[in-house]
Amino acid sequence: MPLTPTAAHPAVLDAVARPEPGDWTQTCTADEIAAQLPLAGGKPYPLAVKANIAVRGLRRSAGCELLDIAPEEADAPVVTLLRRSGAVVVGMANMHELAFGITSQNASYGAVCLPDRPGYLAGGSSGGSAAAVARGHAEVALGTDTGGSISIPASLCGVAGFRPSTGRWPTAGIVGLSWTRDTPGIFARSVRRLAEIDQTMLGATADQDPPRPRIGVPAELFHALHPSTRAAIEPALDALADTVELVPVQLGEVWELTRAAAMPIVCWEARRLLGDVAARALGMNAEQAFARLVADVRSHDVRQILRAEAESPVSPDAYAIAQRQTDQARACYAELLHKHALTALAFPTTPAPAPPVDCDGTVEHLGNRVDAFELYTQNTTPGAMLGAPMVTFPLAVPETGFPVGLTVQGARFDDRRTLRLAERMADCTGEAGAASR
Repeated sequence: MPLTPTAAHPAVLDAVARPEPGDWTQTCTADEIAAQLPLAGGKPYPLAVKANIAVRGLRRSAGCELLDIAPEEADAPVVTLLRRSGAVVVGMANMHELAFGITSQNASYGAVCLPDRPGYLAGGSSGGSAAAVARGHAEVALGTDTGGSISIPASLCGVAGFRPSTGRWPTAGIVGLSWTRDTPGIFARSVRRLAEIDQTMLGATADQDPPRPRIGVPAELFHALHPSTRAAIEPALDALADTVELVPVQLGEVWELTRAAAMPIVCWEARRLLGDVAARALGMNAEQAFARLVADVRSHDVRQILRAEAESPVSPDAYAIAQRQTDQARACYAELLHKHALTALAFPTTPAPAPPVDCDGTVEHLGNRVDAFELYTQNTTPGAMLGAPMVTFPLAVPETGFPVGLTVQGARFDDRRTLRLAERMADCTGEAGAASR
């Protein structure tokens, strides 16, 4: 009998026929799945695609009802590349509206909840993609990342996630927020699978790896960790001590510059990118279309961000300063790695486990109410601003039962070495989470 995605994964058809509430914006029928099989270039496997990435015949809503209009005419290039490895799309995964958030609470399509813990959120903005892999409803899932939107849900859902260097994977056909920061990326059950997919897409390289890599441990990214996060991270670092050399470092200027430039960069660029997408969808000019988005987005937190940019836009001078800060931060990061002879950095992906489903923009953390977006992007924003590759994998689950991820962040465009290093580190720490389910 010929292998099909459902023969290899019997739960897939049932999952898309009766989808988990909040996980999808659209799912494929059995006939639609079967029709894709001739396009699969290798052994077929089920792929979930974040709803802001074009798939021929499916609607690219970006989690926004205003844009949920008509099927796409062509695949985004990154989907085409994945079809080469055998991918068969089973549906469009839900997300934080317009990718402008980190919880995947979506006012139109529902909240993406943590697998096995429906009272908690899967993280975002690529929450549906991570949840589909964690539930076993897709073998691989495509997401996008602007400031941690792959790393964060990978960590919270207990799966592996890969954010390639910005510019390494194609971004055409994607509703994005920032040409400086955005990249598509993937989720799978293991780092090894992430590396296999990347190699199939882009071909092999023959980089040499040091026998005992030096890994920077940035003090700023270990600040104010939740006890359950610390309980998972500290044993993992102990387990790595015989395989890699852990080197305490300070991010210093890299930390300060990336944080200063982050919002001016994304607000300036998102206004233009979203305005252009909405203009094509609605048949308006870009300014009219952006104003329509501001009025019609349904998620309160996203509407607040868009309204703030509409009413008090980032000035050209402020954007130019942020561009210079970003360039300076990237130079400082390269110098930091060179100065300490580091192959990569390693750090907890988020300072805290998954937020509760009733999160209203703030969460309880170490006895205080804090801004959820600031908390969960604290450790991932610098790497996204640097355009660096980031590989996240799950650690042994602590007594609380909430997954905790470790992120390995390499030098820009040193993605293959970063993937190999993360795979080696995951083996040493006993890569857990969905990988073991």
